Amino acid sequence: MLLLLVSIALLTLYFRESESGFAHRVQDTALRVVAPLQYGSARATQPFRDAWNWSADLFRAKSENERLRAELDELRAGVAQELVTQAENDELRALVEMQRKKVFPAEARLVAARVIARSTTAWYSSVTIDVGSAQGVRRYDAVINGEGLVGRVSRVTPRASQVMLITDQQSYVDAIVVPGSAQGILAGSVTGDLSLQYVDKKAEVEVGQYVTTSGLEGSLFLRGIPIGVVETVAVQDVDLYQSITVRPFADFRTLDIVSVVCR
Repeated sequence: MLLLLVSIALLTLYFRESESGFAHRVQDTALRVVAPLQYGSARATQPFRDAWNWSADLFRAKSENERLRAELDELRAGVAQELVTQAENDELRALVEMQRKKVFPAEARLVAARVIARSTTAWYSSVTIDVGSAQGVRRYDAVINGEGLVGRVSRVTPRASQVMLITDQQSYVDAIVVPGSAQGILAGSVTGDLSLQYVDKKAEVEVGQYVTTSGLEGSLFLRGIPIGVVETVAVQDVDLYQSITVRPFADFRTLDIVSVVCR
């Protein structure tokens, strides 16, 4: 209030006697008196101004943080979607490349499908796909992906089918080692490992050779579908057959897009 009254008095003197030296002296004297008061009031109100500015900056920072967080979430979602799309494109390209190989006869029809469910137990390895009898799928049809043989259809409904994977303990596939002519039965197991059984111990089999379907008469599978690669070979004198393990080409943990070979 004191500062307000002094300011009004100075303005009055200034406008009334702006040309008077006395007025200037009064103004100078008042300035010397008022300056300390202004300095003191500025010091007194400084914490309040700082608090106000800090609060305003805090709210602005919080708003900016929320905006940046929303942009980051959107960016992460976009990156995740891009990665999913890229993975799907890679699978589709591999599947198309597999279809182009001279494995499947002209009359064979390949129906694309997506895995929609997986077995929850290690004792029975299977997946469910989103195509069925309405798309021409039948029981025992072979199922492949871009790497090779996945399994066979074990159950069919109009719009979905269950696929027994080749890693299942009840799965058996007639197979051949190439190059060469060593033949046997590819069997799954409880652990998901693959073994090539009933291969004569006189047959020459080496680590690194490919294993494909043999396509023997009456087989469920066409000849030449890639399965995997020979991982280990063991021969015991007392055994009639070799002990061969096979590493599959397909990654059964990440199965997504497959094709059913309809005949």
